[in-house]
Amino acid sequence: MNREKHLLKIHVYELKIGMFVAQLDIPWEKSPFLLQGFDIKSPADISAVQQVCDYVYIDTSRQKDTHGAVSDELSAKFNQSFEGAFGAARNTYQSTSNLVKSVMDDIRFGNQLNVNAVKSLVSDCVDRVLENPDAMMLLTQLKNKDEYTSQHSLNVSIMSILLGRHLNYSVEDLNKLGLSGLLHDMGKMKIPLEILNKEGNLTPDEFKVMRTHAMLGRDILMSSRDIYPGAIDVAYMHHEKLDGTGYPRGIRDTGISQFVRIVAIADVYDAITSDRVYQKGRLHLEAINTLTHNRKTHFDGDLVIKFIDCIGIYPVGNPVEMTNGEVGVVIAGNSKQKTKPKVMILLNAEKIEREALIIDLADPACVDSKGEAYRIYKVLHQNQYGLNLRDYFNDGKFLSAT
Repeated sequence: MNREKHLLKIHVYELKIGMFVAQLDIPWEKSPFLLQGFDIKSPADISAVQQVCDYVYIDTSRQKDTHGAVSDELSAKFNQSFEGAFGAARNTYQSTSNLVKSVMDDIRFGNQLNVNAVKSLVSDCVDRVLENPDAMMLLTQLKNKDEYTSQHSLNVSIMSILLGRHLNYSVEDLNKLGLSGLLHDMGKMKIPLEILNKEGNLTPDEFKVMRTHAMLGRDILMSSRDIYPGAIDVAYMHHEKLDGTGYPRGIRDTGISQFVRIVAIADVYDAITSDRVYQKGRLHLEAINTLTHNRKTHFDGDLVIKFIDCIGIYPVGNPVEMTNGEVGVVIAGNSKQKTKPKVMILLNAEKIEREALIIDLADPACVDSKGEAYRIYKVLHQNQYGLNLRDYFNDGKFLSAT
C-alpha cells in the first residue's frame, strides 16, 4: 500500500487523541520520541509534540483503521469542545479589542506604541486561531459600527492569521502576519476626526488627507522600538495594487510583499462587510465578487482563491435563512461539504425567537419538524429580522445553547 497518499499535514494545534503521527517537521533523531511513528493517546502526548514541532503528518489510514470510534466520539462532543473554544476565543478577542482601543488612543495623543503588549496579545490570537479557527472567525462577524476603527484592525489581524494558517505558515510567521494586520491602519489615528468619521462622501481634498494615513502609519511604526520591519511595510503599502494604480507610491506587483498582499485582501473584505458611519455593510458574496473581479489587477489572484477557500462559501458568523423560513447563524464550516456547515437556529419560520437548536447540514438525519431536510436558502445581512447577533452572543445565550 502507498502510505504517502494517506499522509495529511496538519498544525500541531489540530492534533487530537486517536491520531497517528507518521512524520514530524524535524528529523526524528532530533526529537525526544523513541518511535518513528506513534499514536496520540493523551493530552500529554499532544503537548509533547507541540513543544518541538509546528506541523506533523498524520496517517489517516491508521487513524481510520484503529481509531474510528475515537473520531466518532470527538464528533459527538462538538458542542462541548466548541463551547470551551468559543469562551477562550471571546476572552482573547475582548482583551485584544480593549488593547487596540488603548493603543489607538495613545497614538492619537502622541504617546509611544507599546510593542511588547501588542505582540503578546497577537500571540494569544494566534493560539486561539490554531485551537479553533471557527470560533475566532465567528467573533469577527459580531460588529458594531460605533467601534469600526478598532474592530476593523483586530478583524483584519484575525483574518490574516486565518489565511496564513490555511497557507501552512509557521507559528512565528503567523505572529508576524497578525501583528502586521493589527497595526496596518494606525496612521488613521493622525487623521482629523471630522474626516475619519465623516458620514458623507469625502471631498477630493479630504480624500487626499485620508490617503496620507499610509505614510503616517509607516512613520508611527518606524519610531517604535522592537517593531517587526514587515509591519512597517504593510502599514505603508496595504493600499498599493498589483497594476500600479494604488497609493501612496503606485508600485507594481514585484514590489509588493506576500504579507502586504494578504492584509490587503483581509482589509477590503472586512471593510465591505462592515457597517460604517457612511455605508451599510454588504453581504459576504458581494465582498467576494469585488475581490474576484479585481484579481490580478488589484489583488493577488492565487491568494484571493485561497482566502475564499479559507473562509468558506458560508463563513462562520454569517446569519442565514433556511428553506423552511427558520433563521440561524453559521457556527462551524465543513471542509469536505462546503455547502453544509453547522448552523445554530435562533428564529422560527415566523421570525420569532425560539430555543436555540444546533443542526449539522451534513447529517442526513438533520430534518425539521415536517421531516424535510434542512437547507440554506440565502445569506442575510447582520441584524436582519431584528436579530442582533452581537447582543445575543454578549448576553451569553450562545454558550447556554451549546
